Amino acid sequence: MSKLELNSQGAIIVRIEQVNLTGGETPYQILYISDLHLGWRRSSRIVANLIAIAQTEQPDLILLGGDLVDRRAGLSILTQAVRELADLAPVWAIPGNHDCWVGVELVDRAILVGGGRWLEGKSVTFPLKSVSVRVDGCLAPIQAVDVELKILCAHNPIAFEQAQSYQLVLAGHLHGCQWVFWQQDNRLYPGAWFYRWNGLRFQRENTTLIVSRGVGDTLPIRWNCPREVILCQVF
Repeated sequence: MSKLELNSQGAIIVRIEQVNLTGGETPYQILYISDLHLGWRRSSRIVANLIAIAQTEQPDLILLGGDLVDRRAGLSILTQAVRELADLAPVWAIPGNHDCWVGVELVDRAILVGGGRWLEGKSVTFPLKSVSVRVDGCLAPIQAVDVELKILCAHNPIAFEQAQSYQLVLAGHLHGCQWVFWQQDNRLYPGAWFYRWNGLRFQRENTTLIVSRGVGDTLPIRWNCPREVILCQVF
């Protein structure tokens, strides 16, 4: 497989990350998808690849981690993608910085019309084996955390620095900085020289951060940095 990818021509990989939070044997599967950057000619190909992945993996929950569209032309494509994903599992979404440029209210509407739900500034609780897990769309005050397992669906991994009350943080945003020449201690270089959390997985006491290299790009040129989704298996 070539290390150079132009125009999102390569397949999106599924990166499996396992997190032991309950000690169980059967995992609760969360598909974390970030940085779609829809609105370009390659968008339909990206969405078709995502739907095929979700159909194969059969997740219990799908989280969209921001930077969903780059242009208003991507809004209808996003709605169709969410419609097909929501047939497979509940879909919750947060915005990224690119969504703010397009208009968060427009992206929110595209998600809702497709059958998904907006997680920004909200929390949702799901049953996970014998405990409840709360998924937050923003950092919650420590005193407001009232369940045994807390997951933060973030866009920028810098949120990890204030997420001590969470067991798991999912983030994207950095795209692995798109050009990776070497990896050390789970950090991807040279991007890690400029962004502390440019890497794959980090641990700080009881909190795990998993960072996606993203599905799409505004500038679709990558080197040794595959586009991916995260299949997080919570045991």
